[in-house]
Amino acid sequence: MLQKATSHVLAMQEVRGGYGDADILHGVSIEVAEKEIVVIVGPNGAGKSTAMKAIFGLLKVRGGSIMVDGTDIAGWTPNRIVQHGVCYVPQVNNVFREMTVHENLEMGAFLNKGDFTEACDRVYALFPDLRERRRALAGNLSGGQRQMVAMGRALMLSPKLLLLDEPTAGLSPKYMEQIFEITRGVRDSGVSILLVEQHAKQALAFADRGYVLAAGQNRHEGRAADLLADQEVAEMFLGG
Repeated sequence: MLQKATSHVLAMQEVRGGYGDADILHGVSIEVAEKEIVVIVGPNGAGKSTAMKAIFGLLKVRGGSIMVDGTDIAGWTPNRIVQHGVCYVPQVNNVFREMTVHENLEMGAFLNKGDFTEACDRVYALFPDLRERRRALAGNLSGGQRQMVAMGRALMLSPKLLLLDEPTAGLSPKYMEQIFEITRGVRDSGVSILLVEQHAKQALAFADRGYVLAAGQNRHEGRAADLLADQEVAEMFLGG
């Protein structure tokens, strides 16, 4: 059994798993330290989103361990994983479109007992745009604003680890940079972040560390700046 280093919020070791009887992950290992942004990049079909779903209990794990704060959560249900301090923001269908921004945030506080005004204030401080649109229907917002709602709802439970699957997909460069800036603010507030990104160069430019996956296996890992400067990584996975 893997022993978690004291600074690691997540220590995923040699995880195998997938959907049905087919494995997509073939021994993937990923670590996220306290107050760290870690990005997973790689070609389509590399297993990036699958790794996130494995952490959040959305597929069958057939080997390895997924330690969160010293507890192996592999095989747990998503509801139990949320209670353990891990929240997940999927790429699509991640807001209640017929509810207001504020109602979406309230839905995120479903495990909290009593008043959650403080949690709302904390989220609105991170996302000032949402405070201004708090009474607007989420379905009427721009793509970038909906992504903020999804992230804000996940943060209502004050998670120790936030999983973001393609948070900038389909966004304009302006909103992409804004989401990255907000993600830094979330990290600085004390939340560890693991995200998957197709915009590999931009993601590595703002993250602390990175992992390159290919064919469901680790290919490269290290400081994000080092991966960005690595000529082999650039040629094979970052478009030159």
